[in-house]
Amino acid sequence: MRAVVLDRVGGPEVMKIASVQRPEAGPGEILIKVAYAGVNPADWKCREGYLKSFINYAFPFVIGFDLSGTVVDIGPDVVGFEKGMRVFAQSDVGAGKWGAYAEFVTVSQASVVRMPENLSFAQAAAVPTPALAAWTGIFDDGELQPGQRVLIHGGAGAVGAFAIQFARHVGAHVAVTCGDYNFDYVTALGSDCNIDYRTQDIPAAVYEWSPAGVDLILDTVGCATLPAGLDMLRPGGTLVSILTLMQGDTGPDREEAARRGLRTRLAFSKMPSGQQLGQIANLLAGGQVHPPRIESLPIDEVARAHSMVQNGKHRAKLVLQISDDLT
Repeated sequence: MRAVVLDRVGGPEVMKIASVQRPEAGPGEILIKVAYAGVNPADWKCREGYLKSFINYAFPFVIGFDLSGTVVDIGPDVVGFEKGMRVFAQSDVGAGKWGAYAEFVTVSQASVVRMPENLSFAQAAAVPTPALAAWTGIFDDGELQPGQRVLIHGGAGAVGAFAIQFARHVGAHVAVTCGDYNFDYVTALGSDCNIDYRTQDIPAAVYEWSPAGVDLILDTVGCATLPAGLDMLRPGGTLVSILTLMQGDTGPDREEAARRGLRTRLAFSKMPSGQQLGQIANLLAGGQVHPPRIESLPIDEVARAHSMVQNGKHRAKLVLQISDDLT
């Protein structure tokens, strides 16, 4: 099969298209023919070696966290899946196994979910990691309740887009930071208050919208890009920062938060992910939540895709078309 193969960690140039042995489904695993693979910030960080503390790289290595495709084989002990089923999943790359940038991949059945029928393969591949990160930040760590107020820093990205929709789904009120060129987009997703992080004083804008502060801040950007985050919280409020894995980004100041009676959390999506992804799939199938805007590139342009994500030169969520045969 064709795959994007790394023989070392490094820049986009270390990724090579190569022919490698097709995997076989082992016990509890599903072999999937990959239609599309999502491109996440975690992918280029994996490529550059930022995940060495979490992943045992064994070269040659295939990266890629998110995928959509069809089931072509099932291993022993697999139940609830059949050949030809359209599915999407987080790959097992976090466990050190080959990831989604390949024509075929084996994934633990605990991470695989049937695709909603109203999604295309390209849309489905854009869902798992950003949606799971948003779900963890909003619900698991943020514990957002109906009627509460949340500020989502970086609301126009894929994580932010899902976070806005999840918050509105439970009846919360939402403020968002993003560039003004994204105001129409985040308003359509459900934002009540849009703040241009480039030209506006974020705390002042938040307090104009919510004079008592907000119950939850979800920081999807990190790296100290949100000034005075703790200052914008109500007493007892929570600041959740999505794990960026960037050197020096340790997340919120926990000691200062505790001194003020506030909560902080450093969020990341947990594996296996099928249970949460199944809940998200139900919301997508019912039309309560929609996938982010996407842009598709062929697998041969994987280096360009990584450069775009790494440099922030994109507005849409990028996905790679792995297979030409999407039946």
